[in-house]
Amino acid sequence: MDRLNSLEESALESVGITTITPQEFASYSWPVQPGNYTVLNPTASIAILSLGDSHIIGKPFGEPFTNIAIIGNLTTENIGIEYVVKNLISNPFIRHLAVIGKEVSGHRPGDAIINLQKNGIDTNQRIIDASGARPILRNTLQEEIVHFRKQITIHDFMRCDDMDALKNEIRSLDSLDSTPYEHGLYLRLVDSVQAEPAKRLQLDLSGYFIILVRKGNENPLYVEHYQNNGRLSHIIEGKDAATICSTIINMQLVSRMDHAAYLGRELAKAENSINSNIKYIQDQAQGEITCQG
Repeated sequence: MDRLNSLEESALESVGITTITPQEFASYSWPVQPGNYTVLNPTASIAILSLGDSHIIGKPFGEPFTNIAIIGNLTTENIGIEYVVKNLISNPFIRHLAVIGKEVSGHRPGDAIINLQKNGIDTNQRIIDASGARPILRNTLQEEIVHFRKQITIHDFMRCDDMDALKNEIRSLDSLDSTPYEHGLYLRLVDSVQAEPAKRLQLDLSGYFIILVRKGNENPLYVEHYQNNGRLSHIIEGKDAATICSTIINMQLVSRMDHAAYLGRELAKAENSINSNIKYIQDQAQGEITCQG
């Protein structure tokens, strides 16, 4: 617990800083963060942020808008905003952000991002004057916030619920300054690690499982739990992977993290096969079995 507290309280630092000029932008992969968005014209000056789970994420407004760089959804007032900030400031061509849709109750991400641009964050990384439940940006540096506030102008269209009027508002942004910012900014807080397959497999002392699918049955997932000597110990039936996993954990039938992760993967596969033409075949766990002790 002391180690966790020290990690949480440690100063936020970047492990890499990249500045991206408009001339260099084409040679970089953008957006830098994954998320629920659609990229349209990366060198356009306008981004659209739709609050909540909007249906316009695919083709915005049902027609092409060549002045839109990206359109995405925002549902949270913390990590979601961090993703938005990192994607916007890493593209020097984007100068305007249109916030549309109805505010999300409780989280109030629209209020949060508008106040972020207006007021910034305090020493506790909380967005000043934001009214949402937890508008705290734990993974965004002050340098990024300053850059965001300088580069991006926010246009609040949350009260515009008429689609034709909203289209006109978006078109009107074309008349505003669209000169690319002097440079984009991308700060990495941690380096990514390339995933590798397991090299060793240590048997779980609690036993192993055989997963079967019975399509058409009221409880289509059928799981047998065996002791390592091959003796059947338990049978668990259920409708979905989450319920089966919860039952296995509650019964304390798994004692290793790698085994639990394997079961989660396999049960999800089994559940996906129930309403498809795919036959479920249980995979062998990764790695070579090693002796314990």
